[in-house]
Amino acid sequence: MQPNRFGRKRVHLFVFSRQNLVWRYCTADRALVVDGKVYTSAQIERGDIKQTAERAKDKLSIKCAYLLDPSALEYPSTQPLGDNWFPTIPSDPVTVVCLGYDAGEGNAPTVEWMGEVTQPKFTDTELELLCEPTNGLGRARGQGMKWQRTCGKTPYSTGIRGCNLDAALYEVNGVVTSVTTAGITVAEFASAPFPLGGGYITWARPNGIIERRSITGHAGDTVALMFGADGLAVGAVVSSWPTCPRTWSACLARDNTLNYGGSIYKPVKNPLDGVSMSWG
Repeated sequence: MQPNRFGRKRVHLFVFSRQNLVWRYCTADRALVVDGKVYTSAQIERGDIKQTAERAKDKLSIKCAYLLDPSALEYPSTQPLGDNWFPTIPSDPVTVVCLGYDAGEGNAPTVEWMGEVTQPKFTDTELELLCEPTNGLGRARGQGMKWQRTCGKTPYSTGIRGCNLDAALYEVNGVVTSVTTAGITVAEFASAPFPLGGGYITWARPNGIIERRSITGHAGDTVALMFGADGLAVGAVVSSWPTCPRTWSACLARDNTLNYGGSIYKPVKNPLDGVSMSWG
């Protein structure tokens, strides 16, 4: 921590957010109330903040206490934060804001770094979160479609270049009647208009988080989920959507050919493959 002009060390504040949930921690030896928000004292620290021309070097490491022992007598205050990545990683982003604060001066905290958690690393007693800065999360935009027979659009995406398939027309809702290691059973899945394999399923956790998992297989009224069915219980209400094979026939079956992004007249075989270009 950087000292101020009078030798005091600034306190580091951390704000983690995921959907409707927020976790606030501080490096002080007691909880702090800053701007009406409570920051829990925790065993947490971050690496040095860097700003370089290479965004890969600007990543930040945050370490905090986390116990993998399921029978521990007491857990650290950062245990609920680490539960976001254990036993399965979240399907939605967890953002982090790092702030600096000097309680002696009484000024408002200053934002020192903002980003998103990209990778967790566990030991028996510690969790390290590798984070990427917000300005490093951008991806290439405006790229044209590839010339290919199959459609390259993401199902249910919207916009001029989107698939524009109405997700509400293909939503399958139901109640979980069985949860096993092989998957979950929902009676309504047996009458889904299209196979659910490759699609996804969502449900609300008790804490309000909307969990999303990919469906890896579908047979009758049973589906298998990526990362298993952790967090799902019998009686839970779930919603699912099938994917699209991205072929002309699949788009035709969904009455969505106006938005098809493939080139159905592209030759299957390269007409120049094996043909000599010499006229001698």
